[in-house]
Amino acid sequence: MLQVIRTRAGGIVVKVLFGLLILSFGFWGLYTRSSFFQNEKSPDTIVASVGAREIRVDQLQTAIKPTVERLRAQFGGALDAAQVKQLGIPQAVLDQLVEQSLLDQEVAHLRLDLSDEVVRAAITSNPAFAGPDGRFNHDQFSQLLAMNGLTEEGLVAKMRGDIPRGDLLQALTGGVTIPTPVIDTIYRYRSEKRVADIVAIPLAKATGIGTPSDDDIQKFYEAHQDMFKAAEHRGFTMASLALADVAKDISVSNDDLQAAYKEHKDDLSVPEQRQVEQILAPTEDKAKAVEDALAAGQDFTKVATTIAGQDPQTIDLGLVKMGDLPKPLADAAFDLDLNKPSEAIKDSLGWHILMVTKIEPAKTPSFDEAKQALTDELTQEAEADRLDHIGNQVDDALAGGAPLADVAAKYHLNVTTIASADAGGRDPDGKPVAIPVGSKDVLKVVFDTNENTNSRVTAVEDGAIFVVHVDKVVPPQTRPITEVKDQIVTAWTTQQKTDAVKKDADALAAAVASGTPLAKAAADKKLTVATPPPLSRRPQPGSTVPAPLATKLFDAKVGDTVVATDATGTFVGQLKEIQAAPDTPADVAKAMQTELGNAARYDIVGELTEALKKRYPVTINHDVLDKLF
Repeated sequence: MLQVIRTRAGGIVVKVLFGLLILSFGFWGLYTRSSFFQNEKSPDTIVASVGAREIRVDQLQTAIKPTVERLRAQFGGALDAAQVKQLGIPQAVLDQLVEQSLLDQEVAHLRLDLSDEVVRAAITSNPAFAGPDGRFNHDQFSQLLAMNGLTEEGLVAKMRGDIPRGDLLQALTGGVTIPTPVIDTIYRYRSEKRVADIVAIPLAKATGIGTPSDDDIQKFYEAHQDMFKAAEHRGFTMASLALADVAKDISVSNDDLQAAYKEHKDDLSVPEQRQVEQILAPTEDKAKAVEDALAAGQDFTKVATTIAGQDPQTIDLGLVKMGDLPKPLADAAFDLDLNKPSEAIKDSLGWHILMVTKIEPAKTPSFDEAKQALTDELTQEAEADRLDHIGNQVDDALAGGAPLADVAAKYHLNVTTIASADAGGRDPDGKPVAIPVGSKDVLKVVFDTNENTNSRVTAVEDGAIFVVHVDKVVPPQTRPITEVKDQIVTAWTTQQKTDAVKKDADALAAAVASGTPLAKAAADKKLTVATPPPLSRRPQPGSTVPAPLATKLFDAKVGDTVVATDATGTFVGQLKEIQAAPDTPADVAKAMQTELGNAARYDIVGELTEALKKRYPVTINHDVLDKLF
């Protein structure tokens, strides 16, 4: 997946667009603010132009956020700016916005109008908005919109763009099918197998190599200079400022706290919460049995496990607010008396019987109770604003030609001088250098900045800004032979062993080619012949056959002998049999029709968007894009 992101962002874009042909509406999850998005202070900055339309930084940031949040949820951790950029997300999402704009302008050119009735029908027919009876349910509709940070007006506006784009793509690609002979040919190619006898000659078989002479070492060193090069190193001066550096100048007045308390009083309020237990009965008869047992005074948990057959771990829903439950269940739970079971409530999952075991009334904290939290929040906001303001001033001063040392002194930046470091943050002796903030971000900027040049001010996720001046660039240099002699000896020895086993393998293959059976030729050299399970064209987990050998065997004819080498040694393989694939199974043919059909559709839409770029020229402002991360 990541390779696709990096090398074919257009494919991702097309896949997203093709989702419009299947779903009339998709939910992307909550758009939460991420601290690593930079330059949000410049929402009018143009990152791309498409024909007569423009794509602004704030549009790109809004589009990127759900992608980042999905990846964070999928991988269970944070993604910093460098990782987001490394994955190619900004460029891929920008490509998506560009292609969307291309299609929107073509839709307008073709005058593909959309009536209110079509939008209304698309919404009311969407299964996501259906209630238990399968019909459109306005409460369900409102709840899902709220969960995804959307308004009804926002949804309608979104669909007015999505539906015509989808119609255009459907008209272009709706009839695409892959002929059965093509599917059969590809299936046969993919599923064909090879049976081969294989002889492995590991490097350990090469003995008597000896020790290289000084002349051998010198010759090997001269012939393999790239193996012994030191990485590029750079010396730089960094000026940085962290939130802690500006904190001492920040104070929050009591008047500010009082104003914030009044403004956010409703947000500070904690609504009523209830500890809710639930029995979920799978059938109406079970639900009636549960109700009868509870009415007879039986224990709630016992009834749940013995009558409803419920896992005890799923009974207690915990302390919940009204908005934490679907509306029918929330209405019932927040209308119940303590320790009194509800009537059975039916929905698509079954019949719910609820009981409230604890009630925590709604509470609005007093000013004194909220004061510390408000102080912390206002202080953090003020620190971030101060840091941002100083960063802008530093950028402006450097752009005006002021030396970094003068700017750092004027704005009280911390100055760090690194005499020499490679891209991994190590000095020429291999020891890590001390970089006070955002080491990875700093090194990335250092190696993206020209010699004797200042970088732009850059912010890092942990709350700091920095700017670097690249003082010197030391290109990659071949290390002196005296420093790498041990490495040369190791590399020379490995090369000699590789050459030796390769020579044995070539002799073995020549003997087989002259008519000697592989088993006899191998036995003469005290080697063993193995016949592994039939080989697949795609490497299988646990396979003992090296990929280079397998590749050659799939290019060979029955009876041919091939030789291949990897880091462990050399291998000789003789192809014994080609196992043709059976007829394409119906379920596989159906899956391939979908797979290959989608690939064809993606390519067709890719051709369309490339053609549209001639009608609506596209310009990307790479400088703006690079500064975002």
